Amino acid sequence: MTQTKSNISQEEFYTVTQKEFWLKWTSKLLFTLISVKLWGLIACTWVSTYLLLHHQLVEIGQNAYELGITGGQWVTFNTTIWGLIFGMKEIFRVMEKKDKNDEKILKADNETKEEIAKITASTMSSPATGSQSSYNTEGKEVVGDEPN
Repeated sequence: MTQTKSNISQEEFYTVTQKEFWLKWTSKLLFTLISVKLWGLIACTWVSTYLLLHHQLVEIGQNAYELGITGGQWVTFNTTIWGLIFGMKEIFRVMEKKDKNDEKILKADNETKEEIAKITASTMSSPATGSQSSYNTEGKEVVGDEPN
C-alpha cells in the first residue's frame, strides 16, 4: 500500500500478526465482493453452468431444438468472459503506469521549458529601439502598460 502524506510517498508493509494488515485485508476483500466485475463473473459462470447441467434436446414436430449448452460452448463462453475481464484489468494497469510515467516526463519537460524561458527573458533586449523590453517569467514580452 502506498500512503501519501504532504506530498511524501511512503510504502507501508505489515506482517500477518499486525492489526493493520487484517484491517487492510478485510477492506480489500469487501471492496472486491462489491465489485461489479466479480458479480458479473459469478452470474455468467452460474448461468452457463446451469444451462450445461440442464441440457436437453426437445423435438417439436419434425424440428429438434436444443435447450442449454454443450461442454464445448460452456468452455468457450467462460474462458472468453474471464479472459476479457482479466485481460482488460491488466491493460488498464499497464496504461495507468504509462500515464504516470508520461506525466512525470511532461512535468520535467515543462520545468525545463520554464527555465529556458527565464534565461531567455533575462538576456533579451530590443535592438531596434535601444531600450530594454520587459519580459515576464514565462518569457513573454510585456508591451506598453499591460499588467504583469
